[in-house]
Parts: sequence; structure tokens; C-alpha cells
Amino acid sequence: MSGKIAIIIASDWDQKLKVTSGLHLAKRIYDARQENGIDALEVFLYAGGSKLLQSLPEGFVNILEELKQGNILVKVCTTEARAWNLEESAKKYDIVLEFARDAFSRYARDGFTVLTF
Repeated sequence: MSGKIAIIIASDWDQKLKVTSGLHLAKRIYDARQENGIDALEVFLYAGGSKLLQSLPEGFVNILEELKQGNILVKVCTTEARAWNLEESAKKYDIVLEFARDAFSRYARDGFTVLTF
């Protein structure tokens, strides 16, 4: 049996601990994916999480780089990225745009466990 996990970051910088905890957890789950039977892991920035891309402190950029180096897919809601002019920021950090409705439907359909921060 294989596992699938989606970590949704919906918090903004006013809840920095939640944001960084979710992102660090993604990295740790990825590091232990083989022994824990995880074959799919995604991070999805939504609502306040999308707004994180408006202002990226160095620590956050470092976390994004770690996730990227670990081949962890990071996505942001297309609608929100367009509404808040975040498409260039997403592109700069290799964050994939996907409509939240499609991602969340896929998570339900494909049996992902969803964790929110």
C-alpha cells in the first residue's frame, strides 16, 4: 500500500510558526518517505498561504529551496496568484499554479491525506 499526503498552507505570516511547521514537516515526510511508504507528497499554498509569496523573507526562500532540492512539488492557487499578481514570484521559485478546486478534488479522488497549517 502506498500513501499520498497533501500539506495545505492556508496561514499567512501572522501565523509564522504554523507556516514554517507545515513546510518543515513536508521536508521531514519526504526524507522518510521510503520507510513510511509515501509515494506522493505535495505542498499547496492557499488563501493566506498564497499571500506568502507577496513578501519572501530569506528563511522562507531557504525552505522553498530545500523543498525544491528534495523534489517536493509546491503549488499555489491559480486564481489567487493571478488576483494578487503573484505569478512572477511563483515562477521565480518554481511553484506550480493549479486551481484549488482541481487540486482539492484530485486529493479527494486519489485518496490523499490532507494536513492543513
